[in-house]
Amino acid sequence: MTTITTAFKDAVHDSQQCFRLLLKAMSEPGEIVTLEMSEGFGAMHKAATQTLLSLSDNATPIWLSESHLKDAAIRENIRFHCGCPVTERQNSASFAVIAEQDLADFDWNNTTFSLGCEEYPDQSTTVIVELGSLTNGSDANSSKGSLTLTLSGPGIESQSVLNIGAVSQAFQLFLQERLEHFAFPLGMDLILVSDESIACLPRTTLVEVNSCM
Repeated sequence: MTTITTAFKDAVHDSQQCFRLLLKAMSEPGEIVTLEMSEGFGAMHKAATQTLLSLSDNATPIWLSESHLKDAAIRENIRFHCGCPVTERQNSASFAVIAEQDLADFDWNNTTFSLGCEEYPDQSTTVIVELGSLTNGSDANSSKGSLTLTLSGPGIESQSVLNIGAVSQAFQLFLQERLEHFAFPLGMDLILVSDESIACLPRTTLVEVNSCM
């Protein structure tokens, strides 16, 4: 029985629209955009699926966290619609998707995702992280136990505030300390998604983490 589902209804137009929105999100860190041109593959969030449909091809291996890797619908639709291989080696992946259900136990200290190199920093792994919620707003507007990120750096006029819901302590530390571990231009660009919503944290973005008690 096939698990292949539909992707973009208009492959050219929809992928171009998604690409423009992704470009906006990457150039304006913390700005939330909505991708609503396709459903998700299997249990994958809609925005994560549309990001892969827009950016990946047969030259961009994809790494999936455990839950997504076990989902035949996700694997088969990625191969069919995107034409790209699914790799089990983090350092060979152009894109990685960390499932919402795997985020709590994900070991950020021992990842081997590619950081690029001085000559080709663009060869780093772009990591897509699925979240339970993703909204703009300050601590006053955030639910108990959620995490608020105050962002600054290139593409942000002053500061941008992003609420990413309740996440693990390990992910909090990674967000706060990642610039200390990776010397620019090396690093990982992060794409945060929740359902149809998406916000980007390029490697140049400074992140201040604030937990809401």
